This record gives sequence, C-alpha cells and structure tokens, in this order.
Amino acid sequence: MDNMNFDPLAWAAVGNMNLGHAVKKEDAPLTTRELVANPIADDELAKARAVTDELLRMGANIAESYEDFLHLGFALADGLGPDGRDLYHRLCSQSTKYREADCEKKWQECLSKRDGRVTIKTFYKMAQDSGVDLSSIGRRFPSTPPLRHGSVKDSAVNSESVCGNTQMIENNHIGANGMSDCQSSATAMQSGGGVAEMAEFPSLEDEQTLDASAIVNPTFSDKLDINDLPPIIRDAAQKQETPEGKDKVILGMINLASGFTKNVCGIYDRRQVFSPIYTFIVASSAADKGIIPACLALTDPTVREIRSTYEHAHREYLKQKAAYDALNKKEKVNATEPEEPPYRSPLISVNASATAFYQDLAANEGWGAIFETEADTLTQAVKQDYGDYSSGLRKAFHHETIDYSRRKDNEHVYIAKPKLSILLTCTPGQVPLLLSPQNTENGLANRFVFYLLRKSRGWRNVFEDCGETLYEQLAPLGLRFKAIYDDLKAYSKEPLKFTLNEEQKTRFNQFFEPLYNEQIGLHGDELEAFIFRLGLTTYRIAMVLTVLRHEEKKPRFGEKGEPLVCTETDFQTAITIASCLINHTVYVYKRLLPHVETPLSTSGKPMSAQELALYNALQQEFTTKDFLQLARQLHIPGRTAERYIGAFISDYNVVERVSTGHYRKLR
Repeated sequence: MDNMNFDPLAWAAVGNMNLGHAVKKEDAPLTTRELVANPIADDELAKARAVTDELLRMGANIAESYEDFLHLGFALADGLGPDGRDLYHRLCSQSTKYREADCEKKWQECLSKRDGRVTIKTFYKMAQDSGVDLSSIGRRFPSTPPLRHGSVKDSAVNSESVCGNTQMIENNHIGANGMSDCQSSATAMQSGGGVAEMAEFPSLEDEQTLDASAIVNPTFSDKLDINDLPPIIRDAAQKQETPEGKDKVILGMINLASGFTKNVCGIYDRRQVFSPIYTFIVASSAADKGIIPACLALTDPTVREIRSTYEHAHREYLKQKAAYDALNKKEKVNATEPEEPPYRSPLISVNASATAFYQDLAANEGWGAIFETEADTLTQAVKQDYGDYSSGLRKAFHHETIDYSRRKDNEHVYIAKPKLSILLTCTPGQVPLLLSPQNTENGLANRFVFYLLRKSRGWRNVFEDCGETLYEQLAPLGLRFKAIYDDLKAYSKEPLKFTLNEEQKTRFNQFFEPLYNEQIGLHGDELEAFIFRLGLTTYRIAMVLTVLRHEEKKPRFGEKGEPLVCTETDFQTAITIASCLINHTVYVYKRLLPHVETPLSTSGKPMSAQELALYNALQQEFTTKDFLQLARQLHIPGRTAERYIGAFISDYNVVERVSTGHYRKLR
C-alpha cells in the first residue's frame, strides 16, 4: 500500500497509448469464476482461507508495496469474487500502512475491474514466496488440483485491462512530492538520462516478471561496445550470445577479480578503499545461471597455487610433528613442537560458523572471495551466528578492523584491513530469508548491488555440440589472470594507487547527484545508503577494469610509484553498468527485501506491523471496549489485542493505565 494516492489506472492508460492498441470489452477474458462452475471452484475459498491463516500465523506481510497491494486485490477478486473481501482486509492489515477505508475502496475497484489477467494463482505464488508450504496445504484438499502458480500467459497483468478507460488519466492524484503519481511512476522508469518506455504491471505469478516486465533497460552489455572492454573480460563476454549472458559473465568475472586484486587501492570519500565488490544475482529456479559458476575458471590457477603451497607446508608439518612425537621426554624439553599451518584458500567458505569464517579469512592474510551459487548456505550460517557473521561482512566491505577473542582455546583473531568480495546467487524467495529485516536495517543489504535474471523460456537442445563446456570456454583466461595477480604481489607493502582524472571525478559527481535526488524523491530516504554504496561500488568497478586493462602493457603497471589512472573507456563502462544496476537494485529493494518500517518504542524494542496498526488506530485516551472494537476492525483476535495492550504498557512504554479499563497513550 505504498503511496495510497497513486492511481495505477492513470499510469496504465498512458501505457496503453504507448502500446498503441486497445482491448475491447467483449474480447476480455472470462474471470476464473466465469470459466469454472463446478465443485472445485467452491473449494477455492477454503484453500485461500487456509493459505491466509498460514500467512497470518507466520506474520507475513505480502501487501506492503503498492504493486503487491494491487495484485493481491485483483487475484482474490478474480478467484473468489465478493467472498475474497475478508481475506483481502486480513492480509492487508499486516502492513503498517493499512487503512480500512482505503483498503475497502481498492477492493471494490479490483472487484469491478477484474478481467482474468491476474488470477488466484498470483495469490498462491505470493504466499509461496513468503515461505508458505503450498504442498502441505494442498494435501488437505485431495479432491482438487494442487495449489500451484501458472504461466505469464495465464495471468500477466495487462495495463490496458487494469485501466479499462483511458479517461482515468485525467483524474490522477497528486502525491506528496508535488508530482502526479502518474508522472512519478514514469520518472521512476528513467535511469541515467532518456525516458524509458512504459512497462505493464508485473504479475507475481511468474518469476520472469521480476526482471522482464518490471525493470526498464535490464541489461548493460548491449549498451557497450564489447570490443572496448579490457581484453580478458572482452574474450569471456564474446563467447556469450545474448546481452544477459554477457552481463552474467562480465559481472561474475569483475566480482571475482575484485577479490583477488588486493594490492590496488584508491581514495574515495577521504578514505582508502580497495577493489572488492558485493554482488547479489537473483535468479528464478529456471533461470540459466550456468555461466556464473564457470567464471571460477578465471581464478582457478591462482587458487590451486595458494592451496598447493598450504598442502606442501602441511606435509612438512606432519613430518616434523612425527619426528617431535618420536622424541622421549628428556629430548622434548630442548625441542620446539612444530605448529600446524592454518588451512589457506582465497575462496572463503560460508558453510561454516562465524568463528571458522574469520579464521579462514585471517589465514589467507585477510583477503579473499566468497563465491556461492546457493545462497541458502550463507542463510543458515547467518542465522546460526547472526551478530558476528553479519557484522563481519559489513566491516569487510569498508575494510574495517575485525577483532575478536574467544576464551575457549585462548583464541584471538585480528584482521586489520579485510578485503573480501562476495557474489551470491539465489531465488527471489530466498532474498528475504538471507537479508532479514534486521540485516536490511543494519546495512548488510545495502552493501550489495543486485541483478535479476529472467527465467528461461522453452526447451533448448541440451546435446548441442558446442565443442567445449562453459568452464572450458573460460579456462584459458585463468593463466592470463594469474600473471596479473603475480605482478601485483610486488605491491604487497605499498599498494598500487588508482585514481580517476579530474574530469572523470567531476562527471562522476554529476552522474550520482541527480541520481541520488531522483531516487530519494521517488522511493524515500531508506534508499539513501543503497545509492551511496552503489557509488563506491561503481568506483571499485572502474578500479578493477583499469587493472585488467593493463594485462597487455609492458611493464604491466608502469614504474613503481606511478598511479594507475582510469581510462575514459573503463570510466564509461563503469557508469553504464551502474545505470543498469540501479534499476535492479531499486526493484529488489522495493519488491523483495523485507523492511522494518515500524518505529522503535521508547524501550528500543520494535513493534510488529500489526501492533503498530492497532496503536496508530487508538485515540489518545481509550477504553478496553475501544481497543477491542478497533481490533475487530483490524481483524485482530480479542485475546491478541489484550496481549498487545499489555505489551504497550510493559514492553514498549507507550501506554499507561489510568484506571480499570481506561488507558492513555504516552506518545
């Protein structure tokens, strides 16, 4: 229910005019109720109620954004007709933005304008993405088809069908920022200059719509001259046929390289910064992400050499340990017991506790790369050691000291300037599991840039004779990158200095200042940290591109002490990538990342969304009868409401008891 005054019908009307066609009333598809008139349809309400009950039990909020609010209304209206009203109110009331009158108005609108383009399957998909086990619920209804979501064809929201009447554009509302919401939405589809085409409302039924329909200009490689990329990146990208395929390999290789070019630094915002980048690639289960793990070919020779050095040291340790153990007690008095070398690898595993993670990072001299194509591995680690793990990742992004001690085993780890790159891939539903509300607010999420992959469509020839695997295509690049890595060893004591030229610094600010103003105006202050850190990531991308650009130069990095100045081509490439990533990052922030938007109580403990909704609805002074009546309107059970009032008094310190059955709000 983001921006309750926003009129999607007006926006859709503009989209219709751009699309240049109209849907006739008589051509509109039948609704689910009109298509299906059998006992199965009668069970739909029972299934929807069961799913709703599970969502409420979980405390899931599936209607926080305006788009979700709208899609939920159309889905329930189409599948359940007037019977869906109660479920709509109950689900929407989970949001702190819930207002009964606004919700009822939108429900009536959805009920009257439903046309079958969004079906009940959208609701089930939203529930599934929030963690509801549809299979378990489906087993309660063995006589009906299983709960599952369908295709885009079944339910993609057509802007024209939502609108119904282009005259609605004349009645669009004015938002708080002084622009019509129709204008605001159009502006939101702009990035880096140039007005983007209007997009249809995306349906949540199909994960492809997460990037295909909702993100304007979703790729960046088609806006670059691939031949202008640094040779090692160019040769990898040219092996891919589609813009998205090129994007994947470019992002993957830049990210990996950023974790291994540890001896290069620059000055950004008056601080010394190194090259590591945090990247989050969101891909549906059917998205083609095979090239992403193949990017590891870039660093494999370097990784093998470092691990081989450790294995040799470990073998020597075993020999010395065996010799030491063979000594008698008297001989051991004058001997020194050999110390086992720590396991060393630049690829840092997240399938470990926070303590083991820090030990591995420290063993590799404080630098490395996390490259995890199954992000739920990290999800479990963060859940188990939330405080240490999350804080360590946040500190590593800015090279802040990681210092901790454990009394057990007298363990102490000190990492002065951690340099860690991270690339994670996961499905859309896994994003909120990893980046929980606490993590979103404490800054872990905004250290990442996000990229959404579209779902693959159709069957492809899985036996196509390409001559070599995806890994083999990239394998020759590994030795070329290792040569760069080896030359950078000379800068271990005094890092190689990277800089933009003066004109580039000016243009960098000229790009990000209006971008900042635009995005904050559209999406609010909560996006500020994402934009600030996108600026730093863009600077780091330019740094990595410039380092890789010097692959073929002799001497590779010039004379000692000579700064590494960004080329104009690499500067433009970094800005172009940022222009694309801001669209993906904003979309993920608005649609997939969970938010804690409830203010803290005076005790410092945050209220739940439902608690805050009840608190905001209360008058300054109220009675037991008052809050129970409001609770019914908000679909909160009486006993739950009584518990909330008790929490307002004891836990949050925002209500005081005046007398029996009489209360007063303190703020």
